[in-house]
Amino acid sequence: MKQYKLKINGKEYTVDIESMGEDTAEVTCNGVGYKVEYEEPQKKQAEKSPRVSRKATVPESSGGYTAKPSDVSSANAIKAPIPGLITQVLVSEGDTVKSGQVVAKMEAMKMENNILASADGKIKEISIKTGDSVLEGDILMSMEGA
Repeated sequence: MKQYKLKINGKEYTVDIESMGEDTAEVTCNGVGYKVEYEEPQKKQAEKSPRVSRKATVPESSGGYTAKPSDVSSANAIKAPIPGLITQVLVSEGDTVKSGQVVAKMEAMKMENNILASADGKIKEISIKTGDSVLEGDILMSMEGA
């Protein structure tokens, strides 16, 4: 049994959790027993929703955000490995790149990080520019022939 001391609107409560099931719990609050029903935690729901960068910009037609991870197949995408700030874009649309080639640079955690091409191919679309902030997993570039 777990016991919690809660303060709600300035009033203190002692809650004992007697048992927990998948969607119900038996609790005692200040000596009174209750059966509590609950839903899946918000944290799990948030993990399922797609993330969109708030500051990163792309051409007008795309709505002003980097592509969502689900928008491009992962084999044809170069994604941000961690959140950061794009400091340099080293390729242009139409350029041919080799797997492992540095295509952009980003600053993250006060360090410069190289963004590498994920495969051999041709840069189809660049969704970033210098100065854009990106989140982990954001699509930075898409490739064809990968």
